[in-house]
Amino acid sequence: MIIVHVNDRLGTKAAIPCFASDRIKEFKIMVAARIGREPHEILLKRQGQRPFKDMLTLADYEISNGVQLDLEVDTGD
Repeated sequence: MIIVHVNDRLGTKAAIPCFASDRIKEFKIMVAARIGREPHEILLKRQGQRPFKDMLTLADYEISNGVQLDLEVDTGD
């Protein structure tokens, strides 16, 4: 088990326990439950990189314990 930190740089921060083998889509569901949003509204990426694709795993993006990811929330506006 690893802990991945997500931060939207606007005050929303969360530490999400997960497995490196979890798919991004599954991880978004965990993040959504923690921050009170819908999974389809969430965009995850590392600073300066393209958004992560739902079908790949955290391990595919070399996400390990303690890594921080940027969180963007699409409110539909």
